[in-house]
Amino acid sequence: MSASASVRNTGWNLLGALLPLPVILLCLPPLIAALGVERFGVLGLAWMVLGYFGMFDFGLAQSTTRFVSSSVARGDLAGVRALVRGSLVLHLLLGIAGAALFALLVPWLSGTAFALPPELVPETRVALYWLAASVPAMVLTAALRGALEGLQRFDVVNLVRVPASIVNYAGPLLALGFGPGLPLVVAVIVIARYLVLAVYGVACFRLMPAAAPGSRVTHTQLARLASYGGWLTASNFLNPLIIAADRFVIGSTISVAAVAYYVTPYEIITKGWILSASLMGAMFPMLAALAASNPGAIRAASRAALRYLLALATPAILLVLGAADVLLGWWLGDEFRASSTRVAQLLALGMLVNILAQVPLTALNAAGRADVSAKIAACEFPVYAAVIWLAATRLGIEGVAAAWAARAAVDAAALFAAARAVLPAEPAGPRGDRTGARALAIVCGFLACGWLAAQVVADIGVRLGALATLIAALLIWEWRALLGHDDRRNLRQLCARLLTTPAR
Repeated sequence: MSASASVRNTGWNLLGALLPLPVILLCLPPLIAALGVERFGVLGLAWMVLGYFGMFDFGLAQSTTRFVSSSVARGDLAGVRALVRGSLVLHLLLGIAGAALFALLVPWLSGTAFALPPELVPETRVALYWLAASVPAMVLTAALRGALEGLQRFDVVNLVRVPASIVNYAGPLLALGFGPGLPLVVAVIVIARYLVLAVYGVACFRLMPAAAPGSRVTHTQLARLASYGGWLTASNFLNPLIIAADRFVIGSTISVAAVAYYVTPYEIITKGWILSASLMGAMFPMLAALAASNPGAIRAASRAALRYLLALATPAILLVLGAADVLLGWWLGDEFRASSTRVAQLLALGMLVNILAQVPLTALNAAGRADVSAKIAACEFPVYAAVIWLAATRLGIEGVAAAWAARAAVDAAALFAAARAVLPAEPAGPRGDRTGARALAIVCGFLACGWLAAQVVADIGVRLGALATLIAALLIWEWRALLGHDDRRNLRQLCARLLTTPAR
């Protein structure tokens, strides 16, 4: 895949992720006000559970992307439709299994696992059963999205993704016009998921190449599809579990109200994954191709991705560190400002590290070494679960946020070390690495200044002025020192794509 195709696909991914954000920001305050803090905490847990079981495909969606992309590259267009049909069968079986497992867990989740007020238990149980019914839709949607990405139709994926993301937040708000109960709110989300599945299905089968007469997927192809990245399966099981553990522990050890104070900044801060998911999602096919044809070039491509992500993410993280209290107060009021400011700052630090860690993670997976990330996750999970449990019981949600950030740092260090040890060496020659220790030290200096401003400058106007100056200085340094000539050209192209309608 060419660099221009990567820029185009990244642009579509960014548009698909960024366009719903204003709606989300507008919907959350009235949603919290209408539901109340405790019911909104339960809804936050519902989003968490929905996100986890939506990944119940054991890596098959990414496997579908890889095999469809390979078939197209080989010119084997006639077999794509049969391959996707086989993938859908496997995903349907997994979706049904996930729904059954979820349904079996509902009585325990609503009765024991979460610290719910007694009056919320019945409606939470019904809402969770609705969520169980949504698992097949989530898993099958992942399969169809993987097929479309394998066909390089990121435009179609994101044209569906935007309204789907909006409905996830606007739908519950509209449902509240018929009553404040959680079951109706969650039911709207679930019904919307099945509508999204139908749209993806129509789009996918219209865009796939026509099947050859009598073509069908073989047992060998299905076995390869299912077995690709057996370690990727473990990684896709453990990583979402690690991501969801913090809110689960807060809900079970503190209260669902505490979940609301944690999940609200979490929902916004973790939108930073938009950057890494957009770029690395578009780069994965290119890195996989390099792994087969020119393995030594993976390191150079990864360094370029690191520079882009560092340059794009650091200004936003700096703003959160310096003005989280001001932003939360303006957005949600004094109660959330008092309860969620430190949580937002700690999550922001962990978010920056986690964004950068997606580069070695993607490179390792593309090089066929998904076992590395799975082994790291397997080692991390029991320690992390114990740490956040201890942090929640002794330090509250701020302790959980600190543990989340620390886990992100440990995970990133392990992934970068593994990538350095495992990925093929580069050919000899000048490398021009601009993401070394000096650049990272300068970034840390900017972030420390932002954090310090939040601690010592009480006057909001003065602090915001100082932050604006600091961010401007950071942007100038990034443009002149961090990014090379090719980096600046590619970013100009990406910005042009975001400001105009990308064309195929």
